[in-house]
Amino acid sequence: MAYLLTAIMTGGVAAVISLLTGGSFGETLWNYVLFGHLGMAALACAVICNQLRNRTLES
Repeated sequence: MAYLLTAIMTGGVAAVISLLTGGSFGETLWNYVLFGHLGMAALACAVICNQLRNRTLES
């Protein structure tokens, strides 16, 4: 669920900024999809790094 919410939030912010700067519908949709996926990837990397860090601290 956190991944989905992160995608909606980061993509939504990018879409709003695109709308405010006068972007077209296609550009706004592209920003929403692109930055939504980048937000999910960043969250996934943070989770993986945290799990690796916790595993090295335990051993």
